[in-house]
Amino acid sequence: MNKKKLSVVVISITPFDEQGRLDEAAFRKHLGRLRDAGVAVYVAGGGSGEAYAYTPEERDRVLAIAVEELKGKVPVRAMGCEPRLASEMVNFMHAAERAKVDAAQIFSLEIGHGAHPTYAELDRYYSTIIESTSLPVYLSSHRTVGYFLPLNLVEHLVNRYPSIAGIAYGGADTTYLGELIARVGERIEVHCAGPTNALSVLGLGGNGFMGGEGNFSPALVASVISAYQNDDHAALAENFGKLVALNALDTRFGGTPSSMRAMKPLLNAFGLPGGTLRPPRLPIGAAELEQAIQAVLKLNIPGIPPLPAKKQ
Repeated sequence: MNKKKLSVVVISITPFDEQGRLDEAAFRKHLGRLRDAGVAVYVAGGGSGEAYAYTPEERDRVLAIAVEELKGKVPVRAMGCEPRLASEMVNFMHAAERAKVDAAQIFSLEIGHGAHPTYAELDRYYSTIIESTSLPVYLSSHRTVGYFLPLNLVEHLVNRYPSIAGIAYGGADTTYLGELIARVGERIEVHCAGPTNALSVLGLGGNGFMGGEGNFSPALVASVISAYQNDDHAALAENFGKLVALNALDTRFGGTPSSMRAMKPLLNAFGLPGGTLRPPRLPIGAAELEQAIQAVLKLNIPGIPPLPAKKQ
């Protein structure tokens, strides 16, 4: 059995009210569900958290609320969005420091128009960000920016900066994943971004997985880790199967699990704090939502309340 510290990290939604404002009461209620499940939490993420649409004041408020609700109970981290400039990520790190989160992620640089940064440009970018903050930092190597971090660069940065606490890999290449864990897995945490490679990460000696599915059922994502830790193969197969099905359902109706187009309407439908989406994102329609609800009901996901009775 893996003796490392294993964990799942939920990338939290940001509830907005019908006027598009940050719904602080709903956000606190949602964070309470994550806290009670014992999962680590990222807030202010560009995908599940819709942080690309925040004002600076909203960013600061989201971070402050998360610290109030989570710090000292479960790990609370700031995620941020893919930046075009190093200065954008530096500013986010400074905001995270002021809020006193436990750690922050450095998102991959996205320089625009399909261009990918060179090794030297990435080295300078990460060095600039890491040296700008006293926080523990997590790296991200994710397909959404169109490239993955060179393994030599990751190893170089980990050798150079002890403040690097971990890395999340958001791809499907298990060869990359295995070499990543072999090179740095004894010194930093390694998670996969999204649940589909969770068992590969755990089996290869990594630490776990992260994603937005735990917004709907934090109990489900936590159960995958506990079943693995307890060598409960039957529970692992059942719970991981449900998680993969939920991920597929979210992809089918929302286009991508991080869009929250399906997730927020599902949360609302089951009486859980979800709220509205920020434009340009739009929720799935009523017919698709009904299909999604029926698919969820068939999964018998733990921790989900009964579907509220429809108003006559």
